[in-house]
Amino acid sequence: MSGSVPRWQWFHDYFAPTEVHLHGYKRMLFQKETPYQLLEIVDSPYFGRMLILDGDVQSSEKDEYIYHEALVQPAMVLHPNPRRVLVMGGGEGATLREVLRHKTVEKALMFDLDPEVVNACRELLPEWSAGAFDDPRTELHFGDARALLFNYQGEPFDVIISDLTDPFQEGPSYLLFTREFFQLVREKLSPQGVLALQASLLRNLTYEMHRAICATLKEVFPIVHSYFAYVQAFDTTWGFALASNSLDPREISPQEIDRRISFRISGELKYYDGETHISLFHLPKDIRTLISQGGPIIEDKKPFWLPRKGNE
Repeated sequence: MSGSVPRWQWFHDYFAPTEVHLHGYKRMLFQKETPYQLLEIVDSPYFGRMLILDGDVQSSEKDEYIYHEALVQPAMVLHPNPRRVLVMGGGEGATLREVLRHKTVEKALMFDLDPEVVNACRELLPEWSAGAFDDPRTELHFGDARALLFNYQGEPFDVIISDLTDPFQEGPSYLLFTREFFQLVREKLSPQGVLALQASLLRNLTYEMHRAICATLKEVFPIVHSYFAYVQAFDTTWGFALASNSLDPREISPQEIDRRISFRISGELKYYDGETHISLFHLPKDIRTLISQGGPIIEDKKPFWLPRKGNE
């Protein structure tokens, strides 16, 4: 063969012990083992800059808007007047950015465990937050989200967005997906409050964690729906869940969603609108069947156990 072959560096994003996605990158922009996780930011010729935590891609420059709009906008648009919003996790600031697009928002609290992730993203990934950390409506707190929420004594939240890492038993987030924690979340929501959360992989070969999360939510909330979106940097469909005491995302029309977007949101959404909303919540038959079978209830003393990707 003639010609030079680029000497990329590579990292492995594991789906299972025998399934991996290889990402090539030009250079490592940042790498540090924080007290909580391995934090890496790389420059990819395909996806642009990428944030990686403990070997898992969190978001990429080219398609982060898909994940963050899918996580945030269905819950925010569903609520008739979201004034007070809590974001848990989401160190890039993009989840907060999507919340603050709504002109109705008066206060947005953000609880994040790792200040080093936030600081690195503010410096190296400023487009993700787009000024959200400096918005006067933002109130940023560092620490364990469960402890911070337990001690919170302010007005109830209209929307809570959970953008936390998956609840692996040995990871920092598993106590933020238990029945006890979801009961605490419900207590902190207003009567029409909505909870939306990232809820792990959702495909017909990797669904167990998502199913357990949703089964646990159904122990606490009367309305729970799964939804998913294909995120290119993840190379898979990613699962989300929406829970509420009174608002059902299957009962709002695409026309009403577009109407609310038109008068409520600053800037232009790239991914989410009324038509997209309908597609997000209409899952294929095989996925519906798997979710309907129920799953183990995640409790403080009975975490969901699944080996980390890449481990035997």
